[in-house]
Amino acid sequence: MIFLNLLNRIFGPKKPLHRQEIDDYKKGTGNTHDIEEKAADTDLNSEALEGWTSVDFSVKDGMTNVDKKMNNFLSGQSNPRNGGNKGMILSFALFVITMLVLIIFTYQGNKVVDEQTIVQAEKMEQPSKIEEVDLYTEIPREKQITSTELKKADEIKNNNIINEKQLKESGTPIKDDVDQTNALNSVDVDLELPIQSSGKISNRSNNTLVYNQAKEVYLHSLKNVDYRAYRDRPIKVDHNLEIGIPANMATENDQQEFIQSGVHEIAYIDYLTRSAEIFSQGNYKTALKRYLTILDTYPDDVNANFYGGLCYFNLGQFDQSHQLFRNAYSLGYGNFREEAMWFSARANYEEKNDLKAKYFLKKIINEGGFYSEQAKELLETIEKK
Repeated sequence: MIFLNLLNRIFGPKKPLHRQEIDDYKKGTGNTHDIEEKAADTDLNSEALEGWTSVDFSVKDGMTNVDKKMNNFLSGQSNPRNGGNKGMILSFALFVITMLVLIIFTYQGNKVVDEQTIVQAEKMEQPSKIEEVDLYTEIPREKQITSTELKKADEIKNNNIINEKQLKESGTPIKDDVDQTNALNSVDVDLELPIQSSGKISNRSNNTLVYNQAKEVYLHSLKNVDYRAYRDRPIKVDHNLEIGIPANMATENDQQEFIQSGVHEIAYIDYLTRSAEIFSQGNYKTALKRYLTILDTYPDDVNANFYGGLCYFNLGQFDQSHQLFRNAYSLGYGNFREEAMWFSARANYEEKNDLKAKYFLKKIINEGGFYSEQAKELLETIEKK
């Protein structure tokens, strides 16, 4: 019990000084030690004692007028007609409302500042998309989509187109009714600008949308849409973020680029060409950083979206690859549409999202394009589960 009383004295609520105690202290008749101890408990008690001891009159005399006005206010007797009472009530109400408004505005202002501070702190703590790349880990080599696979597919496609062209020139009927203008433009990469040419997918598809095939250019044997007529702005490169090219893979151009750190500008086609080379070498982290850098300047760039999606795939970030694959083709630039759909199906399969994988696979099979046979095999594998 003694211990509890001691704790209560230390941590319990502090009692205020009474008027009589202050008057007794001034007269020297009270318990001086207890009064000084109580005054030391709070700043209010301390200031009250110090203030009243500095004047000649007692607390009782000094507070008489205040007590009288308060009593009149509470009893409603300050004015026979209650006019004064109403005025005091109105003043008090106005004071309360003003204080509430000030409190609300102060709270809201502090809240906005706190939210902005939190957002800024989160931005500083969270790495950017480019900085996050270093945290990714490559999937097994046998599951990766490599430049070898892409080059082999393009080689087969181009051979088929050349054979169809020869058959057409010889007068032999062609079984597949693919638009030949589109097919020929896909092969000839030396046509003069403007680069856009009309084309469409096979007529055996139920899809009524027409996807134009833009002129293509092969960079390190990888297909790219030739944007040279449209890309006036250079790529702004922050070399502080582009870290990751092994010394044995760095070229003379890389060494020249990194002589000066910080941000500077590189022509689009030059930057894209080097990015294709890095992708071909299997350095997917550095390639992804470069493709994301292109997207900072040209968010609709189908080359950066497609190859960036492949990099995400090979680094095991299948969910992030989906968005880039979706942006890798449009009605104006359908060059990567078939590949993007096929690799989206594979990404969903790797994520064990069989429902979406089957959607893409059935669409590919229905359109009867280059990947239709592979899509049939993968669909059978899923349905056997």
